[in-house]
Amino acid sequence: MGRMKKNKPSRKLRELHHASRRRQPGPPSTQVSWTPLKQTCGCVVDWGWTSQTADPVSFKDWFISRLTVPCLWHSPSEAGASGDDLPDNMIVRPRGSNVLLHVRKASGDHLELGAQLASRLERVLDKARQGDAVLLDDAPAGFRNWLIKTTLHPAQAWLDHELTDIILNQGRSALPREILEQLPDQLLDSPCAQPESGACDI
Repeated sequence: MGRMKKNKPSRKLRELHHASRRRQPGPPSTQVSWTPLKQTCGCVVDWGWTSQTADPVSFKDWFISRLTVPCLWHSPSEAGASGDDLPDNMIVRPRGSNVLLHVRKASGDHLELGAQLASRLERVLDKARQGDAVLLDDAPAGFRNWLIKTTLHPAQAWLDHELTDIILNQGRSALPREILEQLPDQLLDSPCAQPESGACDI
């Protein structure tokens, strides 16, 4: 691929490369699953993915990494260009990966939702850093008992469940917490699979 000097990324670039790809206009929003996040600069950014160019695990990992950094419009050393030179809707390629993700400046209801999701994500990750016992203690009682009985790593299963709800389902849960608190005894005795996210099976 020929070099385009005006699109050459900064040498300090850590997470992204190929600025020419980053500046491609994204596809229509109806084709992208968007989740907003408030980043450290105070901006709320919509991050998105499609099954054609990424996978849910890669998207979750990238989304989590954005919690502790400013947005691309306030990270000239990372984006390889000043914020004023970047469009409001971009495609990014995480460095060292083959996936393409989407990013745009959030608006409307996503501004408040992005702040809520950032707060919830910070809380879950903080619980995880404190150890399995603290993390699992945060799970609804009925669901916690079911995870302990049916999985080898119940704390990790609960963390995966929470991250899926926050990142892939925009904070929505496939099963309300009230139901998870009081899972019936017959479910605890059943060999059926763990309740899944409404977005996808990870």
